[in-house]
Amino acid sequence: MELATELPLTAWALRLAVAIIVLLLGRQLARIVRELVKKALHQAGLTDSLVSLFTAVTCYGILLLAVMLALVLIGAPITSIVLAVGVVIVILGIALQESLSNLAATVLFLLFQPYKVGEIVQTAGIMGIIKEIQIFHAVIMTFDNKLVTAPNSKIQDSNIINYSRLGTLRADVNVPVSYGDDLRQVKQILLDILAADERVLPDPPPSVVILDFGADGVDVGVRPFVKREDYWNSNSQFGWLRQINLHL
Repeated sequence: MELATELPLTAWALRLAVAIIVLLLGRQLARIVRELVKKALHQAGLTDSLVSLFTAVTCYGILLLAVMLALVLIGAPITSIVLAVGVVIVILGIALQESLSNLAATVLFLLFQPYKVGEIVQTAGIMGIIKEIQIFHAVIMTFDNKLVTAPNSKIQDSNIINYSRLGTLRADVNVPVSYGDDLRQVKQILLDILAADERVLPDPPPSVVILDFGADGVDVGVRPFVKREDYWNSNSQFGWLRQINLHL
């Protein structure tokens, strides 16, 4: 990139001064626009992570334009500037390919929101509570109190099971019943137990189904729906099984 060198010293000094002013104005403009964009995005209801991403892109974009304009003012050819910026972008794209993939996945997650901070999910072999959605990663706290940082591109390539979004879950309990028991009576006993448990939701109603006829007896499936917070309580998952054994 060659600069014009035929100009007098005073003209050079003037151009340099104007270029510096452009840089300072660009910096100030970037700050003002960043705050305006941040306020507008917050009013639009976007998440904090997505707001931070868009404001950063806006701010650095304005600064880049200011630098390019300053270079033009001091005599740098526009074609050389555009070529240099293009080369830098290509190099960064190749070097940061994985990071850009994570960034793209983050933007999709924040836009379509298959999960939010505070929700319980299972993805990429990890199950826990979403603590933070970062620019490139998601921070998940497992139920044994460990923080796992998972790349968003890996999460995008995996199925995402959201246990929190609907607010209710079906707590499946399988009960072995001998062939000598009356299955109708067994079903009624199980339904009575579920009806007496305040954690079981009436809508959708619980069900009792025959799963399999095994060598030692019949496998009966108990299918009650509970609130999300009750699903993760061990009593809500296995309490019915203990009660059923007492009744049968």
